[in-house]
Amino acid sequence: MVWYQKALEKSNTVCLGHYDTVSLNDLYVGGKKDLLILVFALAPDVTTDRSQKIEMVVFYQSTDAANRIREYNQSYLAGKNKLGITQIRDEEGTLIFSTLEDYDEINIYDKKYTCVKTPLELNDNVWYIESYIKTKDLTVEYWNSAILVLFAAIAVLMFAGYYSRYFLRSIVKPVEEMSKGLQQVEEGNLDIHISPSGQSEVRGMIHQFNAMVRRLKVLIGEYEERIRSIDLKPEEYFAAMMKKEMTPKEVNQRIKEFFIEDYVLLGLYVTYENQAENEKDLILNLKNSFERNPRYASRCFAYIETSRFIFVFYRVMEEEYIDRITKMVRELQREAGKEFEAKISVCISEKLFGYEVFQGGIQDIKEKICLRHLFGEGAMIDLSVDRQEKQDILEMAKKYERIAGALYIADEKNLAEEKEKMFAEFTNQDMHKNRKMVFALILAIGNRFSSDNSNFADIFGQQYNYRDKIGRIEDSRSMKLWLTNYFAWIMDYSASKLNVSETDVIIKAKRYISDHYEDPELSLLKVAEYVGLNEKYFTNRFTKEAGETFSSYLTALRMQKAKELLKTTTFKVYEISEIVGYHNVEHFNRMFKKLNKVTPAMYRKTM
Repeated sequence: MVWYQKALEKSNTVCLGHYDTVSLNDLYVGGKKDLLILVFALAPDVTTDRSQKIEMVVFYQSTDAANRIREYNQSYLAGKNKLGITQIRDEEGTLIFSTLEDYDEINIYDKKYTCVKTPLELNDNVWYIESYIKTKDLTVEYWNSAILVLFAAIAVLMFAGYYSRYFLRSIVKPVEEMSKGLQQVEEGNLDIHISPSGQSEVRGMIHQFNAMVRRLKVLIGEYEERIRSIDLKPEEYFAAMMKKEMTPKEVNQRIKEFFIEDYVLLGLYVTYENQAENEKDLILNLKNSFERNPRYASRCFAYIETSRFIFVFYRVMEEEYIDRITKMVRELQREAGKEFEAKISVCISEKLFGYEVFQGGIQDIKEKICLRHLFGEGAMIDLSVDRQEKQDILEMAKKYERIAGALYIADEKNLAEEKEKMFAEFTNQDMHKNRKMVFALILAIGNRFSSDNSNFADIFGQQYNYRDKIGRIEDSRSMKLWLTNYFAWIMDYSASKLNVSETDVIIKAKRYISDHYEDPELSLLKVAEYVGLNEKYFTNRFTKEAGETFSSYLTALRMQKAKELLKTTTFKVYEISEIVGYHNVEHFNRMFKKLNKVTPAMYRKTM
């Protein structure tokens, strides 16, 4: 017996074991055959038994566990509990106690049983209580609970579906119908009626909405009838004010309704992708096409100022009017592009009220519509945003009219002078001021090219958003490089493609000088002969129109070219002298020092 051997090996130590009465054909005194007997064994050594006559002291302890296990097993087989069939094994797998001999027909080792082991430690012995449970019994409660949860979820979903349909039918859908109706009213459509539905409160709201629409329709009908009874329509009064046939004050006295609400003025500048033969007819058709837009038709009327410019009077009826105007303008721009191949730039005034500010609003748009040159294709200029900055750029643009004029006629001499002045300012200012200077310069160039009905965008083949382009330049050096390339592109365009009248002899003469300044033999007589005038008449006319003599103009141009070569090349001074049209380097040095206060060599050192 294992417990006996352990007790012998570990003297003076109590060892626990079990006693198999069946295999030993022995019975525990006073017990029955199927009792579970616990055995406690102690092998005393000399310290405990000095006589050395006792080999082993054994205690037998009967337990009631066998009866309990048998009762539980019988109850399980009868379906009265869910604990399974229980038996006990030791750690070596030896069966200690089992009641299976009572049930020969049951095979707990079959696949349909699952064994659950629970370790039981007694001193240094480990026994395992094994419970054999039918596998299907382990999940039956889970499936019962799952089915209950599933039925509960289905019931909840059915109730939710029913009440959501009720909610949609009674509240959401009627409110959506009212929302759509309000949108149609905002767009000017009053031929609308919503059938009452839903809960009583919602039906009441729908009845009130329908009553409001009917009342609006009556009021507008009365207003239109009153307007028809007046000798002029609002659009005609608008045109009369634009033509200065009537003052805003006179219109206000004649028809109080004209200035009774807030309003916004819009300036629409129109260009065509292809050269239009009859722009007057085109812009009239374009204006008439605006009437197809519901918002425009219900809030606006227009006046054609020129064949490329339209003023629009917009009545403000909502708080978020800018968003509404923006949406309307985008729709007009899109339709104009499709139908007329036209591009529209828009200038939007601040919100105005009363006749006193009408002329100021018109003048504001006339002055600032030119800002379209900075904003790119489909420009939309809101004058209520960054107003002071826009005004500063407009004022600064006047300062660059000379450089814009030089670019327009490809005047290299004046361009070089003005560019040098501008670049000198860059070094003493921060980038924010430099950007404003460049915006003002581009605005001046755009205004100069547009003054002769030329399309500024034709120079580059497209209309750029210079606000974004210039905003990405981070330092003055990059700004100078960008401007140098920009000027070169415009100069090439002006020299080759701009249609300057052949009768403008001074422009023609300046271009000839720019093309031949490196010729030492270039003279007043040569240029006069080129433009077809006698020498005396030409010199007087050149001095009068150019503001300087022919000689000073030619010398200044040659000196500008010389300075560029001194800064950007390693040519020797005498080589530069020859390149810009001087045979004699001493004469070149004298003229250079006279104009620049330093010699060419000293100038190069300062660069």
